[in-house]
Amino acid sequence: MIIAQTRAMCNRCPSASHPAELVRTGTRIEGVVHCPDGDIRHDVSSDADLFIAIREKSATDITSTAPPRGLRNVLNYISITNACNLNCAVCGAGAKTGTDAAVFLSVDEICKRAEQAKKAGGRILHLFGGEPTLHPDLLTIVEKISGLGFSSGVVTNGVRLGADKALARKLKARGLARICLQFDSFNEETLEALGRNFLREKKEAITNACEAGLSIGLNCTVTRLNLEEVGDLLTHGLEIGINVRNMTFASAAPVGRYTLAQQDSVDREQIIRQLLTVGEKHGFSLDDIFPLPAYLPWGIQNHPDCGAHLVLVHTPDGIQPLNRLIDMAAVYARMARSRLRRNYCSTRLVPAWFVLRAIRPGKWASCLRIASGLAFSKRRYSLVNVGISNYKGAAFLDEQRLARCASAFHTSVGPVKGCLHFFRDQAFPGSKEYEDAHGSC
Repeated sequence: MIIAQTRAMCNRCPSASHPAELVRTGTRIEGVVHCPDGDIRHDVSSDADLFIAIREKSATDITSTAPPRGLRNVLNYISITNACNLNCAVCGAGAKTGTDAAVFLSVDEICKRAEQAKKAGGRILHLFGGEPTLHPDLLTIVEKISGLGFSSGVVTNGVRLGADKALARKLKARGLARICLQFDSFNEETLEALGRNFLREKKEAITNACEAGLSIGLNCTVTRLNLEEVGDLLTHGLEIGINVRNMTFASAAPVGRYTLAQQDSVDREQIIRQLLTVGEKHGFSLDDIFPLPAYLPWGIQNHPDCGAHLVLVHTPDGIQPLNRLIDMAAVYARMARSRLRRNYCSTRLVPAWFVLRAIRPGKWASCLRIASGLAFSKRRYSLVNVGISNYKGAAFLDEQRLARCASAFHTSVGPVKGCLHFFRDQAFPGSKEYEDAHGSC
């Protein structure tokens, strides 16, 4: 059964796109690209019912392959080095552990890319790698990009942050807003198989970041090796406390360095099912999980197949889903329908009005208390975004999805959407393979 008709970039023909379809076959969803040399089939989801249920929650028109008006790269990445101090079995960046192969971008080149991102309307900039903390000029880089007005972050394995207690404080002093820490498992055998058995260092990195006052994002790359730990990892992240503002559970993609067996890959829907095993403990259900929102004045137009998320409210009284206080389906529907142009009113006041209109009956007092806490008691109240991404299905380069992508890697040739950066080959300017071949990253 055909779920949707689209066009997709071909993994076989350079720079070509062909008619394509999302197809349901039994319990599975496949992306089928009709290449003249033969159909290419991509495994997108093993749980068709849940995949379609998430899709149907979207209030966004996703039928066009043209970028929506006002779309911005809200979330931006710059790979500042391809060097790494680990050799993980799963590494989308294919990072280099040998010093002879290491590339460290100059501060001037990084600033040039950051300025381009800012001019294009970017608000968030994360330093990527390799392992960014190995860059000898990291503190200077953080200071300069923070000075451009970005909310800045470092995507890290945490080894250096755990070993050097002062590093987190120095980064905070230079303007860093957050660290995004890879945290995949508590099981030593699993960590050994993934090439990431540095659990003590990661825990120390979290402690050091908390003491420095940095926000923390926890990134979990999910394979069959750690799928059953997903619920426990969510619980652990919530127990760390207020500093954890984001947790992302992403299915591993067979790009870069991927030495696991094909049967060890999982998809977004399998991750969601595992998160729901601790749903009762934390008060959430499938009703509280939505596709990422779309709102033109903010420059975001996300596609429901890219990711889903759950927003939890962390208070002194415990944790609860934001959707139990505010009808988030109504908020997202009003945001998606909005055709307002970007200005102070549309970016600040109108979203607040959407939220006020959607407060659930009997929840006004709770919402007032939480809003006050978020404004004046940030050490006791926070919102925690739990994201679930399907990188396994990202090889199906659906142009409807790519047209709505609000994130980009800033490369030697300019901004490139993340899926294109990782899933295109050396012939595609700005792809990871292209950057490696041209001595960049």
